[in-house]
Amino acid sequence: MDDVLWLSALRRVPVLIAGDEELGRVDDVVLRLVEASYPVVAGLLVHVDDQPMFVPADRIDELSSERIVARIDRAALGRFERRTQEVLAVRDLLEHHLIWAKSKLRPRLVKARDLGMISFGGAWRVIAVDVAQVHSRRRLRQRREARVVDWRDLVPLVGHVPSARIRLELRSIRRLHPAELADLLEQASESEGREIMEALQADPAFEADVVEELTPQRRRDAIRERSDAEVGELLGTMEPDDAVDLLLALDQERRESVLALVPEPQQATIKRLLAYNPASAGGLMTTDIVTLVVGTTVADACGELRLRASLPQNVWVLFVVDAEGHLVGQLSLVGLVRAEPSERVEALADTEVRSVHPDADLAEVAVLMADLNLAAVPVVDDDGVLLGAVTVDDVLARTIQPGWRRRAEALDA
Repeated sequence: MDDVLWLSALRRVPVLIAGDEELGRVDDVVLRLVEASYPVVAGLLVHVDDQPMFVPADRIDELSSERIVARIDRAALGRFERRTQEVLAVRDLLEHHLIWAKSKLRPRLVKARDLGMISFGGAWRVIAVDVAQVHSRRRLRQRREARVVDWRDLVPLVGHVPSARIRLELRSIRRLHPAELADLLEQASESEGREIMEALQADPAFEADVVEELTPQRRRDAIRERSDAEVGELLGTMEPDDAVDLLLALDQERRESVLALVPEPQQATIKRLLAYNPASAGGLMTTDIVTLVVGTTVADACGELRLRASLPQNVWVLFVVDAEGHLVGQLSLVGLVRAEPSERVEALADTEVRSVHPDADLAEVAVLMADLNLAAVPVVDDDGVLLGAVTVDDVLARTIQPGWRRRAEALDA
């Protein structure tokens, strides 16, 4: 990258005007952010008589690490007034976090140590970012490695620049998985986390998916400043078991008023789940499951699924019940799709299915799922009526060690 001009080499470089008169020295570079493309150099902030003055890019004839030549009179100089989408390279980007969306591991937050610029398309543009990391080796020594990343693989967090009127847009982070965004929120500062959460509000369903992946403390942080109505709307879009966890993260005095704002029937479902110990099968289970009544044909079952407004995220198994709701058996979605249309669901179901009582603890559920290689365990009451199911993702979230989730990043950092 020999043709790249690095920001570090540009700072304090003299700016010359007519007759090689030194106007001042570079203090900062003004960049205009461009969605899904490289930022454009809009101009320079030059230190002139102890004041930062703006030199537009279209007045610059030569830009190098040795000198900068500009076609401008001292009388034409003006103070810098930030426009929409403009940021200062040194003040707003260096040492601030960016989302590295295409890291070879999981997306992560990195700090910009330097910015690389080249001239193309009639303008200077930032194309690369040095996100050098400090590496530790057995705590005996540390070394800093340069790691140059294409700007388009990064999303800057610039919510700390209120005068720029720039806000993180949902489309910039929408391609990330909710669990990946949750990891970023765990790494982010309070202000950075607020910026990400504000962007997520444009898509309540996606926001709910992200909140479901957060740790209890981060969930509390995410809703602390939200109104009761906003939290109620969020609860209404979440999986029932996760909605209960979020409700319990609220201060005691807010829970009743927030729950009253949750739409029916989600409110009734949440109230039922609140009766169980959060660490029990009843507290872990989701009621958002697919049940098929005995006597239903495969053709009718597929038709029912197509007509549903939405399906649970993890439809691993379908549960067969009788007219009173007693669990009869279960079958896989794949098994249903491959069966003859005229077959009845009870003939396809595994009737030897293992279930747990809502009072079963997490260890009992986890061991059962591990021993029998189950993706979901049905939860039934004393009479065998199906209440819901505990899915493997909820068990993993509560049993995995906290440090494992980002273990690869820790080893690579």
